[in-house]
Amino acid sequence: MIDSKKEEIEWMVHSGKTIVQICEELDLEWKDVQKYLHSVDKRSWNGAKKVITHRLKSLVKENDASARKKLMEDADKWINYLFDDGKRLRDRVDRARNALDG
Repeated sequence: MIDSKKEEIEWMVHSGKTIVQICEELDLEWKDVQKYLHSVDKRSWNGAKKVITHRLKSLVKENDASARKKLMEDADKWINYLFDDGKRLRDRVDRARNALDG
């Protein structure tokens, strides 16, 4: 069932919907949506925030330079992920405003 809704799931998660909201709107199981998102390296905004927080907390405790570098790179990836999603959402809002004004 999730195969037919993959594009919609990704669009919703990039729009800031939580996994719970996606499940309710598409009538899917939480574990299936979460498993799919992880398989395509996507997260809800809250999930991305949790990954970033975990990486930063781990960074403080890590003494190995190569492990610290990997933690920083991973945190940077998820920060950029959130930034890009926010930018896409802002662009959609701007287009909608322009359509209403025009």
